[in-house]
Amino acid sequence: MNRWFLLLCLASPFFFAACSSSEESETEEGSDIQNEEAANSTLTAVRVETVSLDADADFWSSAPKLLVPTLGTTDEHPDGSAVTVKAAYDGTNLIIRAEWEDPTMSLLKNAWTWDGTAFTKSGDEDRIMIHFPIENYPEFASKGCTEACHNTADDPETWYMATGEEAYRLDQWHWKAARTNPIGFADDKWVTVQLDPADVESAHQGDAKEGGGDSANVNEDGTGPAYMHSTDLSSQYILVGDEMPVDTSLLEPGMVIPGYLLAPLAGSRGDVLAQGTWENGRWVVVMMRALDTGNEDDVIFIPPRPVPFGLSIVDDGGGLKHTNAPEVLTLEWEQ
Repeated sequence: MNRWFLLLCLASPFFFAACSSSEESETEEGSDIQNEEAANSTLTAVRVETVSLDADADFWSSAPKLLVPTLGTTDEHPDGSAVTVKAAYDGTNLIIRAEWEDPTMSLLKNAWTWDGTAFTKSGDEDRIMIHFPIENYPEFASKGCTEACHNTADDPETWYMATGEEAYRLDQWHWKAARTNPIGFADDKWVTVQLDPADVESAHQGDAKEGGGDSANVNEDGTGPAYMHSTDLSSQYILVGDEMPVDTSLLEPGMVIPGYLLAPLAGSRGDVLAQGTWENGRWVVVMMRALDTGNEDDVIFIPPRPVPFGLSIVDDGGGLKHTNAPEVLTLEWEQ
């Protein structure tokens, strides 16, 4: 599978794709990595009594590791870190643990820096994304994201990802270091056909939301933030309720104000709980969701039925900077 198809699989201008641990380095090929034939494609979820978002929970020691390499979107873009993935489930929830090397912790997307007289905006975030087919999607199961990608233009900015037919949809779990991790979620969305040929993002739809999420922290003329922390000015995120109008008299040159106000997600958009930690050059991200949320915009997991999926990560950016798994992955279930 060449990188051209991989790029089509997961690229869009805003990167819509397919924590250190006490454990030993997850990049080592140990005996508990699944057999050679399946090591690069099959993730086995171990059955446990109760799952939790604890990345160091005892049950992880019995979960097989799947080591997933990630490739750059084109030959000009470097490959990414290998991601070590584990999974577990109980009678109610599925939980997925992902760990990968990242020398820089990036969680200040669109942050504002005060220089003493004016603000400048910069920064991005680290991310991980997983896609599951919601319906029985035979082509996705055999071809992965290449089946869900369409492009006829030379301009990468016009590339998009969509399913080939309205009958098929993809469930998208999108963890973001700046915009979802501080509130304990991954963004729960779904992918359908391209609804507007002129809008490369129109195939990507948010799950039903009753409230919460992120909102841009920007003033009316776009020259700076509208709000700052009302308590800890050094915090790297602002929760709704902990904001106050910007008062530059309280700022010193070099101070940074986060680019978003955050609130816990409510509704189907908040089905995927998540916890990510960065330490010593490594991210560990744990995502948990009910096997069956009861929402029509989510995949239903029915063990022991296997489910194909795709995986991608991004280091401090989006769009073409993401890297993704070169093969279709399959989630299976220990009975």
